[in-house]
Amino acid sequence: MIMLAAIIAILGLSSCTSFTNPKTPSKTPGAGTGVLSANLTTVSFGTVGVGKATTQSVTVTNTGTSTVTIDQTAVTGASFTTGAGTPSATIAPGQSKTIQIQFAPLLAGSAAGGFTLTSNASNSPLTVELVGTGGQAGLAISPASFNFGSVQVGSTGSATITLTNSGNESVSINQASAAGTGFSAIGLAPGATIAAGQSTTFTAQFTPTTPGSASGSISVASNAPNSPLTVALSGSGSQAQISAIPSTAGFGNVSTGTSNSQTISLTNNGTASLVVSHAAVSGTGFSVTGLNTPLTIPAGSNTTFNAVFAPGAAGAVTGSISLTSNAPNSPFTIALSGSGLAGTQLLTFGTSSLSFGSVNVGSNSDLSSSLTNTGNSSVTISAVNVTGAVFTVSGVSSGETLTAGQSIPVTVQFAPTAAGAVSGAVTLLSNATNSAAMSLSGSGAQQSTHTVGLAWTDSATTVAGYNVYRGTSTGGPYASKLTGSPVTSTQFTDSGLQSGQTYYYVVTAVDSNGVESVYSNQASALIQ
Repeated sequence: MIMLAAIIAILGLSSCTSFTNPKTPSKTPGAGTGVLSANLTTVSFGTVGVGKATTQSVTVTNTGTSTVTIDQTAVTGASFTTGAGTPSATIAPGQSKTIQIQFAPLLAGSAAGGFTLTSNASNSPLTVELVGTGGQAGLAISPASFNFGSVQVGSTGSATITLTNSGNESVSINQASAAGTGFSAIGLAPGATIAAGQSTTFTAQFTPTTPGSASGSISVASNAPNSPLTVALSGSGSQAQISAIPSTAGFGNVSTGTSNSQTISLTNNGTASLVVSHAAVSGTGFSVTGLNTPLTIPAGSNTTFNAVFAPGAAGAVTGSISLTSNAPNSPFTIALSGSGLAGTQLLTFGTSSLSFGSVNVGSNSDLSSSLTNTGNSSVTISAVNVTGAVFTVSGVSSGETLTAGQSIPVTVQFAPTAAGAVSGAVTLLSNATNSAAMSLSGSGAQQSTHTVGLAWTDSATTVAGYNVYRGTSTGGPYASKLTGSPVTSTQFTDSGLQSGQTYYYVVTAVDSNGVESVYSNQASALIQ
């Protein structure tokens, strides 16, 4: 037995091995008894990452009264091994031995095993249960791809990316890197740790520098087995553009005291909204109307405003309209030019005189002329004066303004009230440098009274009477009803007619109910 014990002490107890004492000594009647106990019945290693190892101690004590001789030790479970502290072949009464047991999981998930010590102790074999869990990180990224859509050049689009540790071991982030022009990742520092079951977020950004489509990615490297994780990114850089039609505005000659305007069309042919933040006009006499800033023009759309030139003095003038916007060619400039002319205001009648000739007293005659502003500046009429009580003027009135070159029709009416020659004039007061006047003349003629006798055939049917109608145009209308009530005779005399006029007549028959027939055939009479 001494020789065997020396051999055991030299060999020790190796991990994942067992040995058997070839000869276990029999207990001597009446001698003491050895009893072994362990400080733990179950050794729980908790969660240990796959590829890592941890060690725990188990203390075995001889609580009996005689020395215990170890026959065999064994460890079961592929992930468990024994290390330093494997007990020697004997344990004296009251002595203890500490055994190191290591757990190095090979796979993720639960692991179980046992440590068994066989000896000559009365309670042999002594068994300690071994349990642990192989831990492994499981990292997921969401979303797996992201499209930023259209982002204006110089602006930034952002997206929130979520990393989730779906495993049972902490994940350590090694690096987050972005690829592709304009793409970046912020908010995820190297060395960041994500506990099991927890999530963290970072921001993906797209800042396009040129218009057009772009693609890229963000790669996240970690200690997770599926490292690296990648988010596919895409987007489109958009940019506003500005153009004007016309690109330059030339107003030519414009009289002082007046103004001229041109319509300018602004077009955005870009892929982003055009924002005109400020408009500035330079050059004496130039201004704009219909352009209020800030002004937004959607992509592919246009808008219009007016450029105005109102010279205050004679001479050539140049200027410009400067538009500040988010277009790359800002500020955009529209050149302006024009020449101021000294203003002239002249009013001229189309004829210097109107002669009505002979007109019957009690009737009237109209003659037409025109009034033209032959100057280069607007003229405002302040009064229309007419001499000669039998003359009246229409077509022109006080307060009316004629622009340069504008012409309007003017009508003068002569309505003599007595026989004899009459003269008069039309004179206009205005801000024109000349005095516009037109002389008028005519002669009133005393008219003779004429009558027309009418006769018609009696109706073949019984009638209550007849109505007589007169007109001054053949075929009607017959506006004058000459009979106040139906006449029973088949004759009628029309009086008070004027010389030189042709009159047209029709007759209707009226029954006892007051119902008229259609017109008869037309009769006419020329008064000499």
